[in-house]
Amino acid sequence: MPKSMLQKQLEESHFEHGIAYVENESHGLKKLHTNELSHLNQILTGSKGDTASDPWRFEAAAVTLPTGHTQHFNVVSNPINRAREILGFAQIMEGNGEIIAGAQYLYTTLVKEHLFKDANRRTAALATYWILLSHDYEVDPHVLIKLKVGNLHDPKEYADFIQRLEALIHKIQS
Repeated sequence: MPKSMLQKQLEESHFEHGIAYVENESHGLKKLHTNELSHLNQILTGSKGDTASDPWRFEAAAVTLPTGHTQHFNVVSNPINRAREILGFAQIMEGNGEIIAGAQYLYTTLVKEHLFKDANRRTAALATYWILLSHDYEVDPHVLIKLKVGNLHDPKEYADFIQRLEALIHKIQS
């Protein structure tokens, strides 16, 4: 179902708020963990502070890609635990000095796993932005969110996306 102009404006406003939050928090003592990931998603969906709204997806879901292909996602029994695993692996990569590879892994895996009810790609973009900023790398989050993803389950499209994503990331000059 196409989104209305007002829905798009609201999403953009929430995304701007999320960018500001990441820019403020990523250089401090806070680390990106499941609670922060959930908080980012809640900022993006406008449910921040709504205790009745759990952002995690526990049911099956389907997403229609721009190509017309429908990607089906199975029931997730414990999305918080899966998010913890994804973040942990990305942090291991960071610890090994593979900052860009860790950020790419985080982005693509969060998009492929579809752990949230809504705003999965935007949450992945903000999480990636957080990881990069915390290690003095930069990527324009507005460009990142508009980057065509394609079908990340297809090895060729995945490799193409990784290459395009890497081209957007730069070390911050001090």
